[in-house]
Amino acid sequence: MNWSIHRDELYQQLHSLGRGSNKLISNPTGSCVISQASYDTFKGKGNDQPYAVFMLCVGGGGRTVRSNNGFELDDVWRPGRVGFVLPETASEGFTPAMDTLAIAFDIEDIPACHSGAVDPETLRPATRQLIDDSLLSGLMLTLLRNAEYHGAASAFFDHGISLLIYRLTQLLNSQPKPAHWSANKLAKLNAAMEMIDQQLDGDLRITELAAACGLDTKTFTRTFKRQTGYTPYQYLTFQRMKQARILLQDNTPVTTAALQVGYSNPAKFAAVFKHWHGCQPSQWKRNQDC
Repeated sequence: MNWSIHRDELYQQLHSLGRGSNKLISNPTGSCVISQASYDTFKGKGNDQPYAVFMLCVGGGGRTVRSNNGFELDDVWRPGRVGFVLPETASEGFTPAMDTLAIAFDIEDIPACHSGAVDPETLRPATRQLIDDSLLSGLMLTLLRNAEYHGAASAFFDHGISLLIYRLTQLLNSQPKPAHWSANKLAKLNAAMEMIDQQLDGDLRITELAAACGLDTKTFTRTFKRQTGYTPYQYLTFQRMKQARILLQDNTPVTTAALQVGYSNPAKFAAVFKHWHGCQPSQWKRNQDC
C-alpha cells in the first residue's frame, strides 16, 4: 500500500475541515501520522479511512454519532476521552466542534511488543464507545511530545503505539460481559423505556421506573446501563434531545420545544442541547447543518 498517498489525502482533509493552527508529523513512508488540530462541527458522510486511528479530545466536544457497516457509535466527546476507529469505508454521522490529538497508523505494521500479532476484529468493540482512561490519554500526549523532537519514526514511537493497543485490549477485556436476561425481564426493562419515551415532558423518578421492573433502584440503574449503554437519566436526556431535534426541524419555536420535552427553563434546555448536538437549538433550527 502506498501510504504516502494516504498521508497526502489526510493532509488535504485536515486542511479542508480543520481550523486554526494545525500540526502534522509523519514517518518517512506515511504509514504513521500524528496530528494536533481543531475541527468545526461536521455533519454528513466522511472519507474512506485506510488508517487505524486513536483520537483524543483536548477541548470542546459534545454528542457525536457515527454509523458504518452496521456498527454505530452514539456517545459524547469531552476533554480527556479517547476514540478509536479501524480502517473502514466512509462513515456517516455528526461530530461536534473540538480540539483533537490523533495518531493514525497502519494496523498491519504494529510491533508485537506486548500482546503478539494484532487481530483488528478483537478491537471492534472499541469503535462503538468513547473511553475515559488517563493512561491512554497520557501516553498519546507523550507520543506527541516525542514526535515533536524526534519525528514519528523512532523506536520509542513504535513502542508507544504498541502500548496503546495493549492498553486498549486490557480495557476491553476488563469490561463486564452483558448479563443474560430472561424474556420476561427484558419485557419489563422495555416497559421502563416506554415509560420514559411516553413521558418526556414529565418528571419521572427512578423509583417509578425501578418498580415497573420489579427491582430496587440501584439494581435497576446498574442493569439499565448494562443493557442499553445509558443510565436512566442519560437515556431520558438522549430521548428528549432526539424529540427536540424533530420539533425544531418541524419549525416549532425553541421555547415551545423546550416545554414539550420537559424543560421549563429555556436556558437550561439550550445548554443541554448544545452539549449533545454541539450547537444552540436556534442554530439547528436555522440551518440543521451545525
